[in-house]
Amino acid sequence: MDSKLKRWKDKRELLKLLQFREYNAECSRTVKQTLQFTDSLIKRLGLEFELEGHQGCVNCLQWTPDGKHLASGSDDTNVILWDPFRHKQLEVIPTHHIGNIFSVKFLGNECKEIATAAGDCRVLVQSVVGATSRAPPLLECSCHVNRVKRLATSPIEPSLFWSAAEDGFVIQYDLREKHECSNSALRVLIDLSDNFGEAKCIAVNPTKPYYLAVGANDCYVRMYDRRKLKNHVIGQTSTSAHSNKCSSNPPIDYGCVQYYAPGHLAVENASATTFKLAATYVSFNAAGSEMLVNIGGEQIYLFDVNNSRHIKEIIVPQTPEAKLWKNGIRKTCCCRHETNGFVNIDKFTTIAEEKCPVCYYMKRGHMFYGRKWMGDLYNAARDYVYVIKRWPEHKPAYIELIKCLIALKWTKEAQNWLEYFCSVHPDYSDNTQVSELRQKIESALSEEKASSAKSSGRTNGDDKDGSATDGTDPASEEKERFLRRVDEAEQKKRMESLDFEVRFVGHCNTTTDIKEANFLGEDGQYVCAGSDEGYIFIWERRRAGIVTVLSGDVSIVNCVQPHPTACFLASSGIDAAVKLWSPISEEDVASNPRLVKDIDAAIESNQQRMSMDPFESMLVNMGYRIPGISVDPAFQVPSCRTC
Repeated sequence: MDSKLKRWKDKRELLKLLQFREYNAECSRTVKQTLQFTDSLIKRLGLEFELEGHQGCVNCLQWTPDGKHLASGSDDTNVILWDPFRHKQLEVIPTHHIGNIFSVKFLGNECKEIATAAGDCRVLVQSVVGATSRAPPLLECSCHVNRVKRLATSPIEPSLFWSAAEDGFVIQYDLREKHECSNSALRVLIDLSDNFGEAKCIAVNPTKPYYLAVGANDCYVRMYDRRKLKNHVIGQTSTSAHSNKCSSNPPIDYGCVQYYAPGHLAVENASATTFKLAATYVSFNAAGSEMLVNIGGEQIYLFDVNNSRHIKEIIVPQTPEAKLWKNGIRKTCCCRHETNGFVNIDKFTTIAEEKCPVCYYMKRGHMFYGRKWMGDLYNAARDYVYVIKRWPEHKPAYIELIKCLIALKWTKEAQNWLEYFCSVHPDYSDNTQVSELRQKIESALSEEKASSAKSSGRTNGDDKDGSATDGTDPASEEKERFLRRVDEAEQKKRMESLDFEVRFVGHCNTTTDIKEANFLGEDGQYVCAGSDEGYIFIWERRRAGIVTVLSGDVSIVNCVQPHPTACFLASSGIDAAVKLWSPISEEDVASNPRLVKDIDAAIESNQQRMSMDPFESMLVNMGYRIPGISVDPAFQVPSCRTC
């Protein structure tokens, strides 16, 4: 019966599932997972109601575990408790914050308290019912010295929660203990500030709550094993987040942390101390097996936390697996259905090619290489490596992979792969294409050597009397270089990052640093996120294809929070209203004013927007939209602001 249940679930045979669930508990759970969100329901999503009450941007939303109530936090420093099914405001909870509220969480088994974090560097805990502006907080923490961006709670330990702030600190709170703030001896659980990190987001694995995922102002998500951590004391001598400080304990053992990052970003930023990127949100699926990361300035990536896919698969030539090619067609290929980054298969593959996995991956890689959206070159390289590992006799895959590596400016890696190719296929060493690639690599290596020498000369160039050529103190320059250097242990962990499984393309995340990305449904079969132009994107998780796009805000959608058990969404952004989304009748779908019709144009526009220089991006954010995409004037606004 287990095999039948799996088959019915995979094929979405809902009638059989419904019939069987009456006398099978496992089937009942499967029906719940399958029916909460489906393609049909998602495509019928429309605006049900706008909850009005805030006087500023709504930066955070949180459902109670039973889904009966919704909390929202705003720039107006208030939290509002809603009954979304009756479209009713239940309670306005004033806080003692004097900065924008960025995160709100229900605490305890009965959700009678809420925790909030804000731009005033403070974390507060208050009662939900009967709160007044004069009521003192149950907990008030002013330990952080920079904006507190996110809070996280434990699914099995209701008294515990954590804060992540831009001072680089993660602090643990226990409601059973009295919290004391100290200016001379700050107690933190995690400290990223030694490598100039700013904690931007945090999440707790729902099935293994001892795992904490922390996103920072870079492309890396750090997964900590809380069982190996303990609070340590940091002495502060100034109000600066990166002031001189000493720890009573040695630095955190890197053995308790695993890094996750898209391979191309992990390699390019391994030794960087400043970044254009930031992980704005991290979330887990209900099973705790998959982690979703929204990277500001880039795409959304899904990581399998139980898989060991490593970036070295591309960096270092690997020994090919046994060939799986049989009679010209590989019979089973579960991975070839992964589109991994908005690729319309019908546009670039024939039916015959789709049945042939080599043709499929080669043509998809070629399409990525030509398109060159963010992450495309790396995805193309992954496709070619996939072919090489399974069909090592397919020589064009090596050639195309080396081209990708050259385009990525991974010259040394391209050289290694070319040498490897010539060693396993010596008869191809004098091929014209190989000779051209060798010349390109040698030229690129010469340019890199000259550039490095020039840069070194600018850094160390002194005049005859030993003073720096630019008039600065050599000792000061050396001190600055030392302070800005990423330590070797950090670089090593970055290069040991685990790579992503699926990439979701379409949205734009360049304007605010609080954009979310969440799983829809208990099975996490869909993914949702907001976007800079005010849209809500929903993707199908397995193939990364876009199911629908909705116009959710006049300017920017930051939050999209799915209901725990129903096909129901809450969203918010620059507007002062919280929007509720539910399926409308099939007859009304065609006239749905919130449905974005030209999805291709929206995606093209967003990819152009992400590749702009900062000045051009600023103009777009002020209301000068990129040509080629039309939006209902009712949903346009001349300006917006960053969070």
